Amino acid sequence: MKDNFSLDLYRVFAAVYENRSFSEAARQLFVTQSAVSQSIKQLEVMLGVQLFLRGKRVATPSVEAEQLYAMIAPAIGTICEAEERIERFKLLREGFLRVGAADTVARHFLLPYLKRWNELYPDVRLQVVNRTSTEAFSLLAAGKLDVAFVNSPVSDSKFSVKKCLDLHDVFIAGSAFSELRGCTVTRHELCSYPLIMLEKLSNTRRAIDEEFMRSGIVLNPEIDLGCHDLLVDFARINLGISCVTREFAAIDDELFELQLDTPLPARELDLCWIDAGCPSEAKKKFIDMF
Repeated sequence: MKDNFSLDLYRVFAAVYENRSFSEAARQLFVTQSAVSQSIKQLEVMLGVQLFLRGKRVATPSVEAEQLYAMIAPAIGTICEAEERIERFKLLREGFLRVGAADTVARHFLLPYLKRWNELYPDVRLQVVNRTSTEAFSLLAAGKLDVAFVNSPVSDSKFSVKKCLDLHDVFIAGSAFSELRGCTVTRHELCSYPLIMLEKLSNTRRAIDEEFMRSGIVLNPEIDLGCHDLLVDFARINLGISCVTREFAAIDDELFELQLDTPLPARELDLCWIDAGCPSEAKKKFIDMF
């Protein structure tokens, strides 16, 4: 490849070749006819051949021009197609976004935002990946997610964080534990009852375990579950006292919330991502929704 290679020169050449006219090429490229003429002269000097026989109204390609166009036309077409596609990505008329969220977050928080996104940007494909916060962190770090909704705390500084919602962990029970309704229960007293909690792998469970450890209490629930909605269902049929996130739990008249003498500290639902270079327009727009 010549050191003074210029794609713009070949674009001008292709326009003149296809229109058989310097003036038509200038109009197509939104430049002056003089600029077109200068570009062709520069390309001819660079290649050492004459490309067009210049008539009053028609520019006739030389044999060398015919050969040159046959070789560069597919490349220019590919480049133009790539540029058009990038423009569609910028305008959110094409593209994709990979979003990580646990089932509970997707169902009780994210759905209206996904609906709004689809209304605003129907041509940008959303891939929603259901994962726990711990799994989402791993996928973000590996570049397999663009953004992820996770339960605090977020301890790794490589993640950018935007708070979306305050979360409150509470204990709920059904009719079998009605003697506790309206009473203040200590953390130690709570542990004497059958507890139902999320599995230990979840960020929520880990945060609650650590909070009780600060009071010198090791939680040993009778039932560990992987699904938040089941915590509510199990409490409703009196299998035990469930620890749920208030914002994600449908607590009806069959259930009541226990009043702890020391409520658990609030946590957050955070939107996380990694700032690596220039983010896509889709990623920026999605983050701005929250």
